[in-house]
Amino acid sequence: MPADVQFLTVDEVRAIHDTLIATFGGPPGIRDGGLLESALFRPRTGYYEDLAEMAAALFESLLMNHPFVDGNKRVAFFATDVFLRLNGWRLQVEPDPAHRFLVDLLERNVCDFEHLLPWLRQHLQRL
Repeated sequence: MPADVQFLTVDEVRAIHDTLIATFGGPPGIRDGGLLESALFRPRTGYYEDLAEMAAALFESLLMNHPFVDGNKRVAFFATDVFLRLNGWRLQVEPDPAHRFLVDLLERNVCDFEHLLPWLRQHLQRL
């Protein structure tokens, strides 16, 4: 695991969720706080070799744990980007292609670490 990684807190991800719901609509609220905590802890396990792997783990966990009542895909994308930005990187991708990529993975039921990681690596850009 890389040294000095900055991780997101529950409060930060809740704020991201609240902002996205206020901006794009949908019912607010957490469906399961334990699943949110679990998703945020996963990148910290020490299992992942680099920041891209940690970001893929976070992205997958937020998507699949479904911790919020609504907006889980949006939160997963934006929280992953914020996590990367905290650590000197960002996602360089336009919203429409990113949305199509996620919807495609979800429709094919393959929205997992193995499919997210190469896509993230392809779209990472140093700040």
